[in-house]
Amino acid sequence: MSNPSKGGYAPEKKDVLVAAEGCWLSIYQQLAPELVDAQQAKGSARPCPVHGGKDGFRIFKKTISTSNGGFCQTCGIKPDGLALIMWVRNWDFHTALQEVGSLLGVKDPYGRTAIGRIEPIKVVREAPVVVDKASDDWLREAMRKLWKNSVPLTDPTAEPARLYLRSRGILAWDRKELSRYVRFHPSLTYKDEKGKRSRHPGIVCLLTDPEGQAVTINRHYLTAKGEKAKLPEPKKMFPIPSDRKLPGCAVQTSRPGEILNVCEGLETALSVETAMGFPVWPLVNSYLLECFTPPACTKAVRIWADKDRKEGGQNAAMALKKRLWEMGIKAQIMLPDMPVPDGSKGVDWNDVLLQRGSIGFIGHETYRAQR
Repeated sequence: MSNPSKGGYAPEKKDVLVAAEGCWLSIYQQLAPELVDAQQAKGSARPCPVHGGKDGFRIFKKTISTSNGGFCQTCGIKPDGLALIMWVRNWDFHTALQEVGSLLGVKDPYGRTAIGRIEPIKVVREAPVVVDKASDDWLREAMRKLWKNSVPLTDPTAEPARLYLRSRGILAWDRKELSRYVRFHPSLTYKDEKGKRSRHPGIVCLLTDPEGQAVTINRHYLTAKGEKAKLPEPKKMFPIPSDRKLPGCAVQTSRPGEILNVCEGLETALSVETAMGFPVWPLVNSYLLECFTPPACTKAVRIWADKDRKEGGQNAAMALKKRLWEMGIKAQIMLPDMPVPDGSKGVDWNDVLLQRGSIGFIGHETYRAQR
């Protein structure tokens, strides 16, 4: 069978997710059999489909029949079924859209369909999982309480956060507007895979959707001395309420404007701001970078990409760039002009700041568009 990439078939993500509601089990059976067991377990812990183990992975029960998604204690959160398939198949976002879209017969904006690796399926929708409203209410209250008990990074009690940022060469933590979305919490709860709880200071970031609604909170766990906490997951995202969607979200560290700067992580965002003097929106990970939706007022986007040995960061940046140009928004990728050191997974703009200072951001190579 032909690959749907031949001919330029590219359905819209929202259309694919709508068509996939209630059909994820059938989709996984044909495109990602490694996910079938966890999908049938409806929220119970299972071995990770990528690296194994005993019980570190689960499919989100709240969204199992809608957008789906899952979480691995080691590999992190995968916010929807497309992200799960990208992860286990090692596909990029565009390929996942094509394959799931063609499997379900989803038309692209030009009315085209395509044949993927698998013949289209007869849609048999599963019974929807009833969402526990009390669980959603508890989650919202937990996030409200956490945010209420956080303070700006300039607060005297936020010294662990400032020590950590200074150790990374970052000085851009005192901008007043930053405190609307990036703050410090003196005692974040951490729960490991065995259910054991511990408390740590940390930086918290609020993710909002394109309509400005708060969706979830990302936590960066630290020590009292300003070091990264030695935990299996030093960065953890709160679960997502069932009526919210993570794709398209950002940590809006400034008010939107005609020119927008985006990147993956918070350290990268504040490194660029330290060196260049303008705010950058962190999008938390490469998946959310790839499916980011800019505000309506945006006319141009700079994408401060990570340079990964496996090219995951570059591929996500290229996919976003392509989609932005298709939307009529100019886009440019900023890639560190540094080789990946031996034994390292990659380099990012914080590495540039630490090794070269601000001058590493202003050379010709930095501002050359990556075609």
